[in-house]
Amino acid sequence: MKITHLYTSDDNKSYFKEIASSSSIKKELGFYSEEYPVKKMYFRDFEKGLTFDWHCAPQAQYIIYLEGEVEVQASGGEKRLFKAGDILFVTDVKGDGHITKTLSNGRSIVVTAE
Repeated sequence: MKITHLYTSDDNKSYFKEIASSSSIKKELGFYSEEYPVKKMYFRDFEKGLTFDWHCAPQAQYIIYLEGEVEVQASGGEKRLFKAGDILFVTDVKGDGHITKTLSNGRSIVVTAE
């Protein structure tokens, strides 16, 4: 399973990198990954046309997109599109941050990390 990580580098800019979560633990209902420590979970609905200008994440969090499309621009310059099935792990809690634009109505699950 692919997870996109948005992080802050030593230059205080945000960048994307891909991280893999292997599903190698076989159980009765399929293959599972290792456990991830988390704190809280939120369900979020979003509307098309919203822009959250330069900001940092309020805490480390996973965003699991269920519906819709969202564009995220890292302060390092790269833009990425996230849609249903994508997972974004956001840890840029300091630095120049990122911009988030909702391109359509949608839903996501936000899971805060420890």
